[in-house]
Amino acid sequence: MEDSRFCGRGEWIAAVERALSRHDAQQIFAAKAIDPETVLAVARCEVSMASTAGVSMVSHAQLEQLTGFPRYVVLRARLALIELGLEDLAAAPGAPGNVHRELRHP
Repeated sequence: MEDSRFCGRGEWIAAVERALSRHDAQQIFAAKAIDPETVLAVARCEVSMASTAGVSMVSHAQLEQLTGFPRYVVLRARLALIELGLEDLAAAPGAPGNVHRELRHP
């Protein structure tokens, strides 16, 4: 089984770029009505704000402010990243309702 742990910002962005060109990615973009350039822009902002362990606590509203994209676009981009296997939602241990994102390598 392939290790999907976060291995660094540069490696994660390279994994995002590879995933954006996969055949199944086009179907995801069409279903979400979003383009790969927007997903990449959101991913770059997300990883720049993530911890060195690949944990992102950035909210949709914060990404909206940082990227200049409307909140619904940020949400669609993040959903695309989840469907591409690049991000997972996780709850903080012992803190139900405190959700963060874990950046993954597919």
